[in-house]
Amino acid sequence: MGDFIRDLKEEFGSVEHVYVWHALCGYWGGVRPDVPGMPESKVIRPRLSPGLEKTMEDLAVDKIANSGIGLVPPEEVQEMYERLHAHLQSVGIDGVKVDVIHLLEMLCEDFGGRVELAKAYYKALTTSVRKHFNGNGVIASMEHCNDFMLLGTEAISLGRVGDDFWCTDPQGVPDGTYWLQGCHMVHCAYNSLWMVNFIHPDWDMFQSTHPCAEFHAASRAISGGPIYVSDCVGKHDFKLLRSLVLPDGSILRCQFYALPTRDCLFEDPLHDGKTMLKIWNVNKYTGVLGLFNCQGGGWCRETRKNRSFSEFSHAVSYTASPNDIEWNNTSSPVSLKDAQIFAVYMFKEQKVRLLKSQDRLEVSLEPFNYELLTVSPVNEVNSIQFAVIGLVNMLNTGGAVQSMEFDEEAGSVRVGVRGSGEMSVFTSEKPRSCKINGAEVKFRYADQMVEVQVPWAGSKEVSVIEYLF
Repeated sequence: MGDFIRDLKEEFGSVEHVYVWHALCGYWGGVRPDVPGMPESKVIRPRLSPGLEKTMEDLAVDKIANSGIGLVPPEEVQEMYERLHAHLQSVGIDGVKVDVIHLLEMLCEDFGGRVELAKAYYKALTTSVRKHFNGNGVIASMEHCNDFMLLGTEAISLGRVGDDFWCTDPQGVPDGTYWLQGCHMVHCAYNSLWMVNFIHPDWDMFQSTHPCAEFHAASRAISGGPIYVSDCVGKHDFKLLRSLVLPDGSILRCQFYALPTRDCLFEDPLHDGKTMLKIWNVNKYTGVLGLFNCQGGGWCRETRKNRSFSEFSHAVSYTASPNDIEWNNTSSPVSLKDAQIFAVYMFKEQKVRLLKSQDRLEVSLEPFNYELLTVSPVNEVNSIQFAVIGLVNMLNTGGAVQSMEFDEEAGSVRVGVRGSGEMSVFTSEKPRSCKINGAEVKFRYADQMVEVQVPWAGSKEVSVIEYLF
């Protein structure tokens, strides 16, 4: 493994970290008993409480429950993590993703109850991660349980907020390829309302060649969390991936984490036939709204599982407003001082609209389609209206903008941009000229939008675009 990790990092210069995926109990089935050199373990069959048995059936949990778990007793678990993580560190692994965390409470009856067992496991995991993986080189998965939130987050700051990404329905229902994607997105958004109080949300992987790949990609782009794909080797949509990832492998991450807007908090974006999922986030100089038509499937109380509700899968119209963004409830550096008007750029339609803060824009979407709105306060320089938009070839368009400086005396605006591609700004008048890093460049002015092609400046470089009026 060490040679493989070394080759990865040397051959692909942008690969800085390699993580290994393992379960909280070692492997998904735990640790096999009576293996020389391995910690002591005992096979225990998970016991589900009556309340848990009446909730959603889960294929993965069912398989684990039927086979049992080789559980290392709490007094030995420190040794298990120490051996595992010491070996991984020695071959160049930088961190771990710890899965099926929620399983622990089903194994606790003979070990003093779930709280005592959780204390032992999380203390051991935290100690090992701090020792071997730079303090917090760990991601949590399937950790939707109170014990983790209260006891397991001392070292873990990043955790998954949704169910698995299911590319198809595991029950074999054909349209599950589509409606399950809406479920995934809605679960991530609404679960974040609770889980952001403990961890930073991770919206999980997706496949770039999936029929709903762009639908997923748009949500990941503005989620504020990591972006990763589980593509089969050789099966990739590089055009889509380039709208998410810069040439050096980094991403344009929002400043906050995506949350549902207030007007859809107590609505049903999965099967009421009329509500879109609408989420908001902020970048350094812009806000962003994501609208997603997720109608067509969801939780069924009668069958106790997610299923298709195809009768609700149709076009939906919904409205969006600059006021949907919680500008004042974040540490956003976006200045709203004297902002009366906002330039709203529609990613799919490639159009900009001017809205007052309370104005509403109607958006209509077919099932499992999306629209991203970059919302930018309009400023003035010498009576000329100006609003930065960003790199319109990137899904998180406004995330590319790193700095903005107005010079009234010179009649110019300087914008620092990270990334490459088509940089757009709204201006009420055509500039006299545009410069990139001091050199004059060609630009296009149409429909009050200035478009400039920005070359890739390098991993740690920012291109400074100057608009002179």
